[in-house]
Amino acid sequence: MQKLNTAAQMRLMDQTAMHGQYAIAPAVLMENAGHVVVTHAETAVHGWQGKDVVILCGKGNNGGDGFVIARHLLNRGARVYVYVLGTVESYSPEARAHLHTLQELADEETCLIDYFAPSDKAWDRLYRRLSSSQVVIDAILGTGFHGTLRMPVSRIVNMVNEVAASGTLRVIAVDIPTGVNADTGDVSGSGDEEAAGPVFADMTVTFGVWKRGLLLYPGRTCSGVVVCDDIGMPRPLLTGREDDGAYMLEESDISEVLVPRSPDSHKGTHGTVAIVTGSSDMAGAALMAARGALRSGAGKLFLRVPARTAPYCIGRQAEAMVRGVGTGDHFTAADAAEIIEESRNWSVLAMGPGMGKQEDTRMFLKEVIAHTSCPLVLDADALNLLAGERDFIAPYGGRIIMTPHLAEFSRLSGLPLADIKKDCITAAKQFVREWQVTLVLKGAPTVIVSPRTLHAYVNPGGNAGMACGGMGDILTGMVAALAVHDGMTSLTTAACAAVWLHSAAGDVCHDTYGSYGFLPMEVADAVPRVITRLEDNRPLPVLQRPLVTEA
Repeated sequence: MQKLNTAAQMRLMDQTAMHGQYAIAPAVLMENAGHVVVTHAETAVHGWQGKDVVILCGKGNNGGDGFVIARHLLNRGARVYVYVLGTVESYSPEARAHLHTLQELADEETCLIDYFAPSDKAWDRLYRRLSSSQVVIDAILGTGFHGTLRMPVSRIVNMVNEVAASGTLRVIAVDIPTGVNADTGDVSGSGDEEAAGPVFADMTVTFGVWKRGLLLYPGRTCSGVVVCDDIGMPRPLLTGREDDGAYMLEESDISEVLVPRSPDSHKGTHGTVAIVTGSSDMAGAALMAARGALRSGAGKLFLRVPARTAPYCIGRQAEAMVRGVGTGDHFTAADAAEIIEESRNWSVLAMGPGMGKQEDTRMFLKEVIAHTSCPLVLDADALNLLAGERDFIAPYGGRIIMTPHLAEFSRLSGLPLADIKKDCITAAKQFVREWQVTLVLKGAPTVIVSPRTLHAYVNPGGNAGMACGGMGDILTGMVAALAVHDGMTSLTTAACAAVWLHSAAGDVCHDTYGSYGFLPMEVADAVPRVITRLEDNRPLPVLQRPLVTEA
């Protein structure tokens, strides 16, 4: 699991490393940063020997990294054009020291330093150099950026993007592409066609730990291939928990919490999952949720649908025990007692996909939530019906997982969709703080938040081929099945495992079919293959402490 830090958290990390207890000389970390950019990017650019490289050095420490990069590129046989975008006095002492070294190496043949002052001649020279070079290094702005790029940086960035679009110029970003907000992934020019956009990099070499903006859209689109290098930061700073924690899920995390089945286990030990959902014209949603649960290892599956929906479900999934409830085509408050009584024998209960939005179904939902004791997974129409019911839900939140997509989350939270997209981690955490539920905010990427710790877990997997109706219904069943999986330590852990497996199964389908036309049921059917891969790759012995922790 990798930390996803904000700009403020990175500043504190740097401060502690350099001026706190570890007292690492700032020039050392700058040296390390510049060196690793050259090393990691070497393969991406097919070697530095004989390359012409433009290095754009901003006023901050990113610019200092750029000076170090230039020196190492000279040693590897490149010709460098170094653009200094600040005054010498504007740089930190360590950046000035590295600039001084570079000045001593400037020979106007292999190393040219341009103290950039905007003029028609200077702009023309920069464009010609970019057009004749093979690589540009973006060391202009770092993690402190927010808002909109201004002149002259905005014009430089537009020029870089224009030349790179021709396909002859590779763009390497230092720490984060210029114009990307490190906290939110928002970018310069977002929502304003007239404003300058960000740098679009082919590769970003980031330092210490990942920044959130590299994983959140649209910043993720700008970052290209991301490589994270610790640059010699002390390990406690790299791995220590943050107060406002966010973490990127990785395969090793899921492998560790999805422990192997005991050889003497039986269907009773793998959980009794109930799917209570559907309506007259949405039987497919109920069946897809059932398929997701079964393919994720549910020991027994009960599918309860409205009476008039049952004929469309019976026999469609042989493993599901289907029965109609009530007399109509949707659930009503009068049906709640039957479900409440049956729930005494269920390990988990999922509701919502295809359930309909009738008022009496809302009353049914509230009765079931209030008078059951097992974990609940709520999705789709259940969420739409519960919009505005925060005070009702919060007392039961400790046993509820909600799985909204962005539009459903907007209705639940009351937040405009645009505000959620601008900072989905903050929006998700605030919602969990108020509603006290485990939240799975579905999107690209999906964000899971724990009500106990308010840690956010971000899943980077999945693909655009999964953008079709029914994918969320599959996930609903998967979350329910994994909530009662052997050894699962919490609902948050189960949600993380389900989300990761769901996206990994989607990636299996993408590898098979491409970006178009694979179906939700096919994603469900790929889940066992992903679990088998996890078991084959699992290091032995299995660790006992899960990495997705509620401590």
